[in-house]
Amino acid sequence: MLAAGGAGILYLLRPGAVTDDTYAFLDWGRDLRHGYVPLLEHRTFHPVPIAAGTILSLFGSAAPTITLLLALAGLVLLAVAAWRVLEILGFAQPAPALAGLLVLSSPLLSLLAQVAYINLPFATLLLWALVFELQERSTGAWVLLVIAGLVRPEGWAFLLAYGALQWWRAGRPRAPGRWLGLATLSLGPMALWLALEWLLFGSPLYSFTETRAPNVEVTGSGSVRGLWDSLHVSVLTALLIAAGVGAVAVARLAPRRLAMTALGMTAVAIVTLLVLASSKFNVPSRHFSVLVSLLYVLAAAGAGAPARVLARAGTASRRTLMVVGACAAAIVAGLSVAPTVQLLRKNLRTIRVAHAQRGPLDRALAQAVRFVDVRGARRHTVALVGAVDDSQVVWDLGVPFNVVTDAIGPQTRLIVEPSAAGYAQLGPLGLTNRARLAPPHGWRLLAATSDWEVWAPPGHTPIRLL
Repeated sequence: MLAAGGAGILYLLRPGAVTDDTYAFLDWGRDLRHGYVPLLEHRTFHPVPIAAGTILSLFGSAAPTITLLLALAGLVLLAVAAWRVLEILGFAQPAPALAGLLVLSSPLLSLLAQVAYINLPFATLLLWALVFELQERSTGAWVLLVIAGLVRPEGWAFLLAYGALQWWRAGRPRAPGRWLGLATLSLGPMALWLALEWLLFGSPLYSFTETRAPNVEVTGSGSVRGLWDSLHVSVLTALLIAAGVGAVAVARLAPRRLAMTALGMTAVAIVTLLVLASSKFNVPSRHFSVLVSLLYVLAAAGAGAPARVLARAGTASRRTLMVVGACAAAIVAGLSVAPTVQLLRKNLRTIRVAHAQRGPLDRALAQAVRFVDVRGARRHTVALVGAVDDSQVVWDLGVPFNVVTDAIGPQTRLIVEPSAAGYAQLGPLGLTNRARLAPPHGWRLLAATSDWEVWAPPGHTPIRLL
């Protein structure tokens, strides 16, 4: 109820706009229901998001909104998980509340929720797995880790680390009967993922080879310098310093077993990013969702450290501890308020434009399909130029994913592009990385709104995309 209510409130306050990548999962899910395999075209395969898209696509035009609400609910649950982790580690209020507040107000995490990137639910699954493990509820931790291992490939590292941890705690048994189950749980999601890629795409390493350099444009984020820049943008300097203090506080003040688990998970999160960068993958800031969440927990622990030290010494009253904790939390939060508000406002402007663009695009395509029969459309017969909303165009037209492309060619039968006014809004906010091109000579304007245009080739209408 808390997650549902919180998601509704957040959506009313800050309406989101499903990102192109998330629309793709809805497209692939719908394709699967219609008998098509996921047509990735240089995108990474993700089993659970595609399976979720299969279910969500049943809701038709309401599916994108439902997806956004689920993502916002995930943000609320992530904040609750951060709160619970700090409570279990033994830090008194207001430190746990601060951890939850930092998650909810995070420019990165709130943005991921507002566009429904899968990195947000991935972080939520992992932090709740940490909560279950800290509570010694290993079954729940395994369930969430297995699901996470089918959401993003970085989940494999957390599964392997947890399997090794459980094996070590069991006394490092060598008898197959005692470690085979752990190995199955640790390696099962990775084996299933690779088997599905082999079955569907002919190679178990399809995603590994097709979504990194030289097959995709290098952005510079796949390097140590790029990782630091992304982290520094995602977590403010004051919070990074507080997280460093918090890491020491957790190591020295929390129960040893709990401290090693929480800090170990943070270390694994760092390793996954280093591995991605070293493998020639782009590592944009959204991939920092797990690490950022854990850093907020540590930052709140840093704010709670003075009160925890005084409580351990037994020299301060309960009231004094509350005052010290409140002052430390206020300092940590206060140092980050101004830049956080600035980043949130910037994100809000971007989301507002993206949200406002969705309606006109929907209407333009609805007008177009009155004249164009898209049933049986062939590969790359619809060109989207000047914008990066391929997946929404696929969704609105109801065609297989590979029908839409970003280039105009001899096979093109329909062109979708922003109007001059729409393109002027998209460009400055980084919502397009493509040039707006004039349609070929003789093409006719089939449908238009204030922000979008749909063009058809010369000749009579209706036109069949064959």
